[in-house]
Amino acid sequence: MGIIRNTKANDLAASAAKARDNGQVVFAALLNLPRTQPDLSSEIGDWSAMIEAVQNEGWQLTQWTVGQDNKGRPQAFPVFHRQP
Repeated sequence: MGIIRNTKANDLAASAAKARDNGQVVFAALLNLPRTQPDLSSEIGDWSAMIEAVQNEGWQLTQWTVGQDNKGRPQAFPVFHRQP
């Protein structure tokens, strides 16, 4: 993984770990489309890495929605749950 992708995934994992340690059972995130993502259909590696990092902290992806930022770029809003 690249440095930026690692940083994004590590930062999100740290937030997920903090939420878990605080006893949260829901963790909602915001994922922005990377600037390097081509306009073609393909995997969004940054998003995959971030989702995996959160799941490695004991969370399970249960809901997902996508919207747009103010410039029309896709943003994802994954919601994760865990057992209390």
